[in-house]
Amino acid sequence: MKDVLKAVVFIGLFAVPFLTLYVENDYFFPFITGKNFWFRIIVDVVFAAWIILALYEVKYRPKISGIVWSFGILLVIMFFANWFGLNPRSSFWSNFERMDGYVSLVHTFMYMLVLGSVLSTKEHWQKLLNTSLFVAFAVAFYGLAQYGGLVDGSSRIDSRLGNAAYMAVYMLFHVFIAFWLFVETKNTTHRVLYGALVALFAFVLIETGTRGTAVGLAVGIMVMAAYIGLFGRQFANYRKYAIGAFALVILLGGSLFVARDSDFVQSKTSLKRIANISLDDLQIRGIIWGMAWEGVKERPILGYGQSNFNYVFNENFDPRLYAQEQWFDRSHNIFMDWLVTGGFLGLITYLSIFGWCVYYILVRPILKKDDDTFNVMERGVLLGILAGYFTHNLVVFDNIVSYIFFAIILALVNSRVGIIPERIAKFKVDQSIISQFAAPVVAALLIAGIYVYHVPGMQAAGDIIDAFRSSDANSRLEAFKIALSRDSFAHQEITEQLSQQTISVARDTKIPEDIRQQYLQLTEEQLMKLVEEKPGDARVHVFIGSYYRATAQLDNAAEQMAIARDLSSNKQSIIIQQAFIALSQNKNQEASDFFKTAFELDERNLEAREYYVASLFYVNEFDKAKALMDSDKTKARFAKSDFIISAANEAGQLDFVRELYEFRSQAEPDGSQSWRTDSQTWASLAFLYYQAGDIEKAIEVLNNSKEAVPAFANTASCFIGNLESGKDPQEGCN
Repeated sequence: MKDVLKAVVFIGLFAVPFLTLYVENDYFFPFITGKNFWFRIIVDVVFAAWIILALYEVKYRPKISGIVWSFGILLVIMFFANWFGLNPRSSFWSNFERMDGYVSLVHTFMYMLVLGSVLSTKEHWQKLLNTSLFVAFAVAFYGLAQYGGLVDGSSRIDSRLGNAAYMAVYMLFHVFIAFWLFVETKNTTHRVLYGALVALFAFVLIETGTRGTAVGLAVGIMVMAAYIGLFGRQFANYRKYAIGAFALVILLGGSLFVARDSDFVQSKTSLKRIANISLDDLQIRGIIWGMAWEGVKERPILGYGQSNFNYVFNENFDPRLYAQEQWFDRSHNIFMDWLVTGGFLGLITYLSIFGWCVYYILVRPILKKDDDTFNVMERGVLLGILAGYFTHNLVVFDNIVSYIFFAIILALVNSRVGIIPERIAKFKVDQSIISQFAAPVVAALLIAGIYVYHVPGMQAAGDIIDAFRSSDANSRLEAFKIALSRDSFAHQEITEQLSQQTISVARDTKIPEDIRQQYLQLTEEQLMKLVEEKPGDARVHVFIGSYYRATAQLDNAAEQMAIARDLSSNKQSIIIQQAFIALSQNKNQEASDFFKTAFELDERNLEAREYYVASLFYVNEFDKAKALMDSDKTKARFAKSDFIISAANEAGQLDFVRELYEFRSQAEPDGSQSWRTDSQTWASLAFLYYQAGDIEKAIEVLNNSKEAVPAFANTASCFIGNLESGKDPQEGCN
């Protein structure tokens, strides 16, 4: 049995790095859910097998260090932070989009603990890291295929991870893993290979365009090089290379900064993003961090629990974020993320994990001159990877990939510095008890745990995709019913997708009435259930309000938006939704008041200004509306707005409408043609002059249109002929 258990443990530990390649297209959020579910299941199986194996053999029992103690205490603190937080269900289980939460944190700890306890030799670690390096090469190669246009992808490489930032931190870890293996081997061929992989991974990282991780790479290399340069006297060659690497990073960074405005840099999307880094880029982040701090002041000890930053974001929304993502669920800063989720207790404990690493790698060798746990080269690489990862997390946030490789690095350190406590080493259990009682109980708990905690979510993730793939409305509805019956942690996402389908079905008269009513009834039930599950979540009420508005239940829509507004009073997008609902109810003055409030929260918001101006025409405040067109920038915005043009035209303000159409007929300031090549722009402008009795000007506009829109020339000539002969301009010109 021991051999079987050992095989299960080692196979599972080595299987985890391969999850990076796995994309489950039959699951909702295919880049996220498949990786996370199987990580949890593999870790559960490995952990269960390890427990029995450790009962049999002392050498596999848990190695304990300050790292393990800190991580374990963090789990305790976060359990209570989540339990007493605003939404414990979300805190413990998260959702399909993130698959974060307490469950992921626990499994990260489990993976780290088993790795650090079982992989006890350099050979073990070289095999694991080489395995991970092989997978990383495959991931990077796929990313290069995206870069070369051989496979589909965005302008920023994301490979098999579905997100450029996730890809970047994955490459960051493997740059340093390649460095680690480089300094561990004495084989020249292997060193050349590892050096080539460092260059490849660094290139792919840069091509993700993830600025925070690019800075993290530079910081990590400089920390590594500086340490080796300062303390690597016995490694003369490496010391020279380290000093050179330090200088090279500064040279490359400086060159990129100097050449940031060059055609070459500006033509490369990723390089452009990195080269144009400035303190101004932190302005938005700084606003978000300020909002987070306001929340921290309300709950400083244990915070709000994991996955609950959205409550802080909504309550303290700053109107200056009008043009940004409206539903941030992370503060994008490691300090603020942990302060919000776990308060000062959570943050301090999390940072203590890094503190112990620094102690073992940097401080202890200074205090104990005979400490040979790591050599200078190994310490330099470990310090570099920790510095790079920490820098990355100052402006980004963790995901399953970064959790896995952070766990691997912690386990690597723990495998060297951790010890099996004497009490645990001396603990003995009769082998018959292990085989006849402990093993069956652990196996039963494992199977039950997977079936109860993981399978429902996996099935629901597949059910949503089944619903999308269904050929008719009835089978789609049944698929959603099945997904809901799983009672998974993704109820909100299932309900949101169901609601979107219901909006479409409700408008499709070809679908039988009884089917449409079933959709409406089921959606109403789930939306109300969602309100009960997530009280105080502004996003939920906005979503429900939008659903009611789309299904013409305007009173209910107004009620839900009012609740959302109470929960996030300064968010312009909610106030604008209230205004449009009021317009649909023919409450023009109320709508105008809403638009005015949204506009005055930050007058730089051109969208709010546009809507406010249009509403002023509905309430006959023409002079006030025209006064808000106070620059070419606003005129350009208004000229593109069919909403404003329609409102002004309906109010009989034809001079204003003509002015906007005149602006439309001109080339854009950047030289683009935009509306100028739209024949309807010229026809409408000519007709407006015709309505005003200025036939000569109408003909001039039509003559100009021939040059701007050659395909419109014959029709324009027909209009001109009618105008010159006193006929209706459109007569016989269709």
